[in-house]
Amino acid sequence: MAHYAREEIMSSSDLVRNFGAVLSSVVQHQREKVAIIRNNRLEAVLIAADVYERLEKAGDIAAAASIPTSNGTVGNSSVLLAFLRENRMAAASRLSPMEIDCQIREEREAWE
Repeated sequence: MAHYAREEIMSSSDLVRNFGAVLSSVVQHQREKVAIIRNNRLEAVLIAADVYERLEKAGDIAAAASIPTSNGTVGNSSVLLAFLRENRMAAASRLSPMEIDCQIREEREAWE
C-alpha cells in the first residue's frame, strides 16, 4: 500500500477550490502526487501525465518480461530493472540513487 505525507493528502472540496494551483504544482513536479480524500476515504491520486506514462511503460515491460516457471509465472526483473535505471525517478523520489540500488539488490536476493 502506498504511503502519503500529510502535505500530499487533500479533500476533494479543497482540491476543487484550489484546482489550478494544485494541478500546476503536480505538473511542475513541485509535488509528486496528491491523494484525494472524499468522505474520509482515499478516492484517487493525482499524478503528472509524464509520471503516469512511465508507470504504464514499466507495467508493460514487466508484463512482457514475465517468464513461466514450474511454480507459476515470475517476472524477469533484469528487463524491468534496466528500464527503471534508464528512467530514474530519483528526483521525484525521496530515495537517493544509492538507496534505490540497495533496495533493488535486497529484492533480488529475496527472490533467489
